[in-house]
Amino acid sequence: MPRRKELKNIAQGVVSSFVSRNNDFDGYWELAKLYDLAENNSGAKVSIDLIQSNICPPSEAFEPLVIMWRSKFLKMLNSRSIPLYWVSSAVVHANFDVEYAAKLHKLGMYGEPCTCECEIVTDSGIKYTESAGTRCMPFSRAWFQRSTRRKNF
Repeated sequence: MPRRKELKNIAQGVVSSFVSRNNDFDGYWELAKLYDLAENNSGAKVSIDLIQSNICPPSEAFEPLVIMWRSKFLKMLNSRSIPLYWVSSAVVHANFDVEYAAKLHKLGMYGEPCTCECEIVTDSGIKYTESAGTRCMPFSRAWFQRSTRRKNF
């Protein structure tokens, strides 16, 4: 029998995948591409709403990424038999202007500390928030090599 507290584990799974170096978008590290999006829009934060299927700052180029993460989230819910109506909000935030914290930012060799957070709010108002961190730099074709796992969007 599914329980709402399992949403905490789902939030942890989302952020763990989100900061992973194996998390690619168009063959390049997704977090670096999002860092570039934030910098190009004079911001330090990118948010992806997994329920409403949108990204802030808005960008048509990242719509396939939003659809992909929504699909992953729905699969996580489905695998635990959690109905979507139990979730009133599910947002992933990538913060690129954060202070170094050894607990979160020990991974990653290059770049500035960044923190990803998944916040899931249930229909009863309970909030589950999980964070993970790494070091990241804005996307650069000179620095990042395209993955052989690249999928065409």
